[in-house]
Amino acid sequence: MKKITFILIALLVVTSLNAQKKSKQEVIDLMAEDTCECIAKKKLSASDSMEEKEIALGLCLLSSFNEHKSKSNYYKKKTLDDMEEIGEDVGFAMASMCADDFLSIFSSEELVDMAYDDDEDGSESSGGSGLTIEVELVAMNNDAISYIEAKDDYDKNHIFLITQEFEGYDLLKKSNFGNSFLITFKEVEFFDLSEKQYITKKVITKIEAI
Repeated sequence: MKKITFILIALLVVTSLNAQKKSKQEVIDLMAEDTCECIAKKKLSASDSMEEKEIALGLCLLSSFNEHKSKSNYYKKKTLDDMEEIGEDVGFAMASMCADDFLSIFSSEELVDMAYDDDEDGSESSGGSGLTIEVELVAMNNDAISYIEAKDDYDKNHIFLITQEFEGYDLLKKSNFGNSFLITFKEVEFFDLSEKQYITKKVITKIEAI
């Protein structure tokens, strides 16, 4: 009887831990939802100064980040030094979650300035290598073009081509199969002879242990 009770308790603990683990995007959505609600309560308007808006947004985001960061392996290691990156991720989610309320607090001139800043940032990081995903390493294949197989938190399989040397490539070994990693990749079009058309493939540019 004691053995059965112990097994049931162990199962409950494992289930609870799995329920708490969320993907990067799930935590982004949680923070975006919180920040949307928080900003709405601040009752900001386009006539308020940009400094007031930035402070309000920063405080709302920081509060939500502290509440949810431990729910994801990706965000639990992030610090205040990473708030710019986090703010960009959450800002994109807010644009679709509460676009009307969020954008209404900015004047047309401020929106133009922000769009111009985004264009400048994009031109500096051109190359399409900034996409990231948290996955579990499953297998590695050395064919004419080497590639790795991985799966995300939803058990969806992903293939990442290896076309050049990249940061963290030494982590690709059998002893790491089953471990979680953050993969940075770019999407590249390759011509598929069997399909007779260009197919978009993921090309890995960086891998980090989580």
